[in-house]
Amino acid sequence: MSREEIAEKWLNKALADLRVAEKLFGIGEEPWIIAFHAQQAVEKALKAYLILHGKHFGKTHNLSQLIDLCSEIDQEFQQLHELSIDELYPLAVEARYPDTGIEATMDEAREAIKKAKKAMAFITRKIKREKN
Repeated sequence: MSREEIAEKWLNKALADLRVAEKLFGIGEEPWIIAFHAQQAVEKALKAYLILHGKHFGKTHNLSQLIDLCSEIDQEFQQLHELSIDELYPLAVEARYPDTGIEATMDEAREAIKKAKKAMAFITRKIKREKN
């Protein structure tokens, strides 16, 4: 499979995670799982971009690190830091566990979806533009 094909598969999984987050929000599911899927969408989309460019990212879920790696390819990815996209990481990862003291609220879940949508639109645009 080519890098382009692998990146496309990652992007499709990212888009599925975003759809799941929206559906879970719509039925009033637990906020932490909504935030988790929003974070996963962004993480997978960032990884799709890195795969497209043949850039190794290791085993990480840290959005800030992934954004920095993408920024080494295209400085415009710094915009994702400005949008506080990396704030999805602790909310989604830490809030999954009951003993961390971090609890997500529905307002935070709504904001996570909003941020994920912005990030996904940006990353998807970049990937589509560079594939053509």
